[in-house]
Amino acid sequence: MKKNLILLSILTFGFAYNGAITGVTYFDYTRENDASAFNFNRQYFNYATEISNDMKFKVVFDVGRTGNGTVEYCEDDGNCEENSEDTRLIVFLKKAQLDYKCGWGKTSLGLIGTNTYGIQEKNWGYRFIEKSALDKNKFVKTADLGIGVSKKLFNSLNVGMQYLNGEGYKSPELNSIQQLSFNMNYGEMNLSKNNGGNLGLVYSTELTQNSTVTMFSFYGAVALRKIRIGTELDFFDGKELISTYMNYHVNRKVDFFSRYDIVTEDNKKDKYIISGLVYNCGNGFLVSPNIRKSNEDDLVYKLNFQFKF
Repeated sequence: MKKNLILLSILTFGFAYNGAITGVTYFDYTRENDASAFNFNRQYFNYATEISNDMKFKVVFDVGRTGNGTVEYCEDDGNCEENSEDTRLIVFLKKAQLDYKCGWGKTSLGLIGTNTYGIQEKNWGYRFIEKSALDKNKFVKTADLGIGVSKKLFNSLNVGMQYLNGEGYKSPELNSIQQLSFNMNYGEMNLSKNNGGNLGLVYSTELTQNSTVTMFSFYGAVALRKIRIGTELDFFDGKELISTYMNYHVNRKVDFFSRYDIVTEDNKKDKYIISGLVYNCGNGFLVSPNIRKSNEDDLVYKLNFQFKF
């Protein structure tokens, strides 16, 4: 009932203020260890409106699963067990972001998207198949409460700084210490849609009770006609992450892709590879058969789907 009221409120607000309502759905069919299942990954509902020529507002609701709490499973014979993971779908407010353009650049306020991973995710280009390397390995938070400023210097150099809680959009502030992050990108900021190249770095820092936790990300990518290649080197809390990815655009319907991640911690390497193809059915509908493997685990076969409206 609460979810229906939230969605009804979004629709009413959108029609009242002539904003744009969009959405995207991720789900897959997985075959692993002689078992198979359909899995729901994500549903996003977005509402955006232009308040004025210099001011925009965007709200994003994220429908996903939480790992908090307990859930009880009961068999037909009446035996019940508790699982520590709550697998219900829950609606989260991911963004409530106000963007204001002025002489010093763009200021973002509220629950905003972080500036630590977005360009790397677009260099990779396939969020519906797999999260970006930084996001997948929990090096960053994708949205948080705070304030940010970004500005284009010259034609191709973009810089940004944010001051955030540091806990992410699913958690309240747990201490009195915030996170400061800085990013700098030279070149094209969305290679999944445009040709060109980019080089960039990201730095974030947050104090804890015991020490300072920092994250560095160095990345670069190029997209020329049919091929897109990118790589990144990331450091976070004693861990090192190297990710390399490639996409080959066969035609307007078919792309081939591959990605290889290595996470190093305490001289132990965790390797992850994913390869497959993407078929564009049109009208925001994408299908991707792919395989993936982690270390000594068996191959996992997936069929990923994306719907957009």
